[in-house]
Amino acid sequence: MAAFKRALKDSGVLPQSINAYYRSWRVFYDWCEEATIVCMIEFPPKIQGPSNYHSSKSIVAPSRHTGRADKSDPGLEPEVHILDYKDVVLSNDEYARLSAALTEIDPVYDLIAFMMVTTGLRIGGVVQVPLGSDTRNPGWLRYPELKATGVTFQKLTYVPKGKKHLLRCSVLTESLKRLHTEYIAGHRKERLKLFAQRFPGKTPPLWLTAVGKPVEFHDIWNAFRDASSVVGRRITPHHLRHTYATYVVYHYFKAHGLKPNLAYGHDIHEALRIQLGHMDIEVTKRYIRTVIRTEADAWLPVLTPHVNQVVQENTPAHVLASVVKFFESKPAH
Repeated sequence: MAAFKRALKDSGVLPQSINAYYRSWRVFYDWCEEATIVCMIEFPPKIQGPSNYHSSKSIVAPSRHTGRADKSDPGLEPEVHILDYKDVVLSNDEYARLSAALTEIDPVYDLIAFMMVTTGLRIGGVVQVPLGSDTRNPGWLRYPELKATGVTFQKLTYVPKGKKHLLRCSVLTESLKRLHTEYIAGHRKERLKLFAQRFPGKTPPLWLTAVGKPVEFHDIWNAFRDASSVVGRRITPHHLRHTYATYVVYHYFKAHGLKPNLAYGHDIHEALRIQLGHMDIEVTKRYIRTVIRTEADAWLPVLTPHVNQVVQENTPAHVLASVVKFFESKPAH
């Protein structure tokens, strides 16, 4: 079990997610023990007393008094209540550097990252983007066909994390344009020849490496790890999902002429719920808080007392410029 947890940590999985896996494993193996099924795995004994671990909806809040002491599980990872995603959201400049680093490794990883940051899909969702119509997406159009229709997006039906049911999300025509121009009509043509040599008779997937091998999950993770060393900060594929959602929230407020406020959480939640496939409105509020914190981080140095700082009437314009630079500077492709 310790090896499993170490592997998850090394892959950048958050403590909350590790604990979710751990609890599921423990329930299963506890059942095995009760059913007298022999297994070679051990869990630490639970400790009688107040528990420091709670549901995901209230990670750090004290447990409600139930008249009995809960047993805490020392095998759980300490969880930190996440208020926002500011530390894992990329500015446009950072994304541009990531894009360049991934391109150096293999352009296919840059295009995968681009599809993630323009859809909010996880790795598992992006690898399901079809080349053309298929069983799950019989009406899927390639970019040239889609361009002729004049529509701005089409819906992708995919199997999400957990695989309990199908979800649908919007994939922009502009995103598919870049995918088609730079990859499908470009790099992929040579890669198809290599794939045919290596896997004769097999149907090639959309994503292929430079040597004609299908792109696997670990290939993407390794590419992000190597690119992170160039960018100068650790970036995982999931950071792009948080980046996508935060930018949607930022532009929502800007388009409506509104100041970021949690009071609008329900309005934004419906759009993000459908696109990202999450039900908890608290997740949407974290994205709103990320926008608010980005602005607060720009304000704080200006407002700090007892330093050589002069707050003038035009100060808000400088703060706004800092926020706009974070979200709106144009990355070069």
